[in-house]
Amino acid sequence: MISKFFQSHLGETCVIIGNGPSLKHVPNMWLDKYVTFGTNKIFMKYIPTYYCCTNPLVLKQNKSSIEMLDCDKFTRSGFIDSGNPLNINPIREFSYRPHEWIYEGYTITFVCLQLAYYFGFTTALLVGVDHNYKYEGRPNERKLMTDDDPNHFHPDYFKGQEWNNPDLEKSEISYNLAKVAFEKDHRRIINLTYGTKLEVFEKDNIDNW
Repeated sequence: MISKFFQSHLGETCVIIGNGPSLKHVPNMWLDKYVTFGTNKIFMKYIPTYYCCTNPLVLKQNKSSIEMLDCDKFTRSGFIDSGNPLNINPIREFSYRPHEWIYEGYTITFVCLQLAYYFGFTTALLVGVDHNYKYEGRPNERKLMTDDDPNHFHPDYFKGQEWNNPDLEKSEISYNLAKVAFEKDHRRIINLTYGTKLEVFEKDNIDNW
């Protein structure tokens, strides 16, 4: 039950781990200092405190690996036999009640931000959120990646698997929803990603944390 996590980390700082190429330069020992949210195929590098995934393609193609993860999992309802199911709602709002429904917002990082708020974290640090992709076709289009993956921390990340092209414009709309929600409650989202193209949140250097 997701409700058991409500305000379980009141006043704490968490790290939300993106999967961009810059994550290669973030030491696992640094991540170990914090409560972490990891997503999609983060298990190729690191096992987070909390794992999140809502993309059906990722869930279907990596079901066994996800189910084997030894951490609390939050995944789209109906795909994974273990963990905490998330009820996805298309309403374009920041959900203050993820135990009832959550909005994907075109990026799993937004899902993590809604959970982090619900869990009570005062500060959410972002790493690996490069917000910078190389792809062909339209945003959200389903594609098979046949070559090395240039968009994630490992060349085999999506190699040989299907994925959805990113929608950076719509994801930025969601990030702004998260920014408003956090700042209204005197909380902070700080982007520590080296070389990030995401300009929505305040930035800082990982060495300061």
